[in-house]
Amino acid sequence: QDEWQYQNSITGEWYHWRTTSNKQNNSVEWRIKWLNIAPTSYLGVIVYLTTTGELNPLNTSLTQLSRLLSNNPRPVVIFHEGDFDADDLQKSLAKTLGDRNPLGFERIRFSDNGNRPRSVHPRLSPKYFDMCRFFTLMLPNHPLLTLFTYYWRLDAHSYIFGPKPIEDPFEIMQKRQIQYAFVMANEEADHYATGLWSLFHEFLHDHCLKPSKAFHQTQTGWLGGYSLAIIFTNFAIANVSLFRDHSLIRAWLHTVDRNGGIYRYRWGDAPIHTLVLTQFLAKNHIVRLRYFGYMHRYEYVCADGIEDDLCKAQIKPFLIDRDSKYDHCQDGCYPSSRNPLCHYYPEIKL
Repeated sequence: QDEWQYQNSITGEWYHWRTTSNKQNNSVEWRIKWLNIAPTSYLGVIVYLTTTGELNPLNTSLTQLSRLLSNNPRPVVIFHEGDFDADDLQKSLAKTLGDRNPLGFERIRFSDNGNRPRSVHPRLSPKYFDMCRFFTLMLPNHPLLTLFTYYWRLDAHSYIFGPKPIEDPFEIMQKRQIQYAFVMANEEADHYATGLWSLFHEFLHDHCLKPSKAFHQTQTGWLGGYSLAIIFTNFAIANVSLFRDHSLIRAWLHTVDRNGGIYRYRWGDAPIHTLVLTQFLAKNHIVRLRYFGYMHRYEYVCADGIEDDLCKAQIKPFLIDRDSKYDHCQDGCYPSSRNPLCHYYPEIKL
């Protein structure tokens, strides 16, 4: 068992995370206290990890979900460290989301383990490293996800937008047998990926594997080095079983965790997941969703085919920081469409 813990919202009982690399067979169905309404479908769940310090953007994010998923309301679960225990706060967020959307809260407890590797980036908050580990390894092993087929990860600063309700991405993925979906491609900073490239190649060698075609074309840069191209995982929809039950993917995630690079170098879930997804998933099992707009902090992309004037009108309500520069990523790719992940995978434009 791991030192991290999670609490059941009904019984109040605490449990230690189980993160052994052997597949877990949990026969006890997880129970959760739902606000608004209980889910009528368990096809997919939308998950956040956040704090009350991000309450304003979280309200905006939930409002946009309520608007754009009004044809197919989906359950939302907020993971937190106790910030959201107050009943009035939970009810306020439930009201923001709307009474057709189930809302749950899952309390977790990160470990203050003094044995963690010392970070080479001491200015970063320790909570940031915990967030990276949570989305890399811990979330797929939380019992909540055993109830669902897909999970959709968003951050408090993640806003989907457009003029009208969108087609349900969970249903699209189920119909097309898609394992993983994203919206934007980005580029990792080199100093946040120290040693990750060599570790992945050691992993391939240890398992007698050769780099896949997708890995070679998207992750390998000039002269055989690391391209640093990553899936922008602040918006990611994945089959729950992908990071939990796929033996080689699971083995990679535990290799990373044992290495300590998340805490030492600030390896993010984005490069960790991108490397293994491009290696092990067939090209037609990953898609980029381009039929609605998406914004994360200061970067945004409008739906494919939207003219500039209309795009500016759609994004204007979210450009609230007058002193900041917002980047319109025309193709949803940073720093440009030359990012090797940009148009590599099939795109759903509807």
